[in-house]
Amino acid sequence: MYAIAFEFETEEEMHKVAEQLWKKHGVTGELEMYPTSSGRYRLHIYSEKQIRDSILEKLPGKRVQAKGSYGSAMPKEVVSEDD
Repeated sequence: MYAIAFEFETEEEMHKVAEQLWKKHGVTGELEMYPTSSGRYRLHIYSEKQIRDSILEKLPGKRVQAKGSYGSAMPKEVVSEDD
């Protein structure tokens, strides 16, 4: 899987880009959308195939670092009173 992320000023812009990737460009995989603590909106794309750079360059929004832990188990630390 290929992971890419974009940040947007508005929720509408984020949804528009997600729909464009899904319908126009045929991107398959997972799309994760959520508001950030800074008031912006983030779109994480977990694509089954690599998306051409020419498509990514035309997308509005700011490209940001994608989460690397999608689909993998994260170990939990157990806090002990003995420590």
